[in-house]
Amino acid sequence: MNAPDPRDSPDPSQDLSWLAQRAADSLAESFNAVTRDAGLVDLRDWLVLALISDGGERTQGQIAAELSIDKTTLVALLDRLEAGGLINRSVSPRDRRARIPQITAKGLEVKATVAVAKEAAIDHRLSAIPAEDRAWFHMMLGRIVQGTNPDTSGGPRP
Repeated sequence: MNAPDPRDSPDPSQDLSWLAQRAADSLAESFNAVTRDAGLVDLRDWLVLALISDGGERTQGQIAAELSIDKTTLVALLDRLEAGGLINRSVSPRDRRARIPQITAKGLEVKATVAVAKEAAIDHRLSAIPAEDRAWFHMMLGRIVQGTNPDTSGGPRP
């Protein structure tokens, strides 16, 4: 006899898409609390700070594309970060119409503070997963996002 198809169940906890969304919401809730404690608005503020802290020169359009943030939303976010002294924007030397956001020393401090608190918040949320399975879980999530097949060569599996 075949196992019941979870798509036929009225219980949403049997639906993978529902579980994935709830897990993402749960992690985002924890992460947003950490970012608010540091004076940021939400995850997107920290993602921008983390991205531009690598020293690369990205236009606002490139940042929007890399982080999948609407350009209009990104402009308001950058305005807020700039008003808070966390970034500066300069004119691109290659295209005078484009702006290059750059992180400030204050922005680096906030980014570092949030990075530490973020790890603690994630560890707390993932405490139901044994430590030895977390790397595998992380790798599988990455593969889902990238759209690649899992390695079947025998790495650690739950």
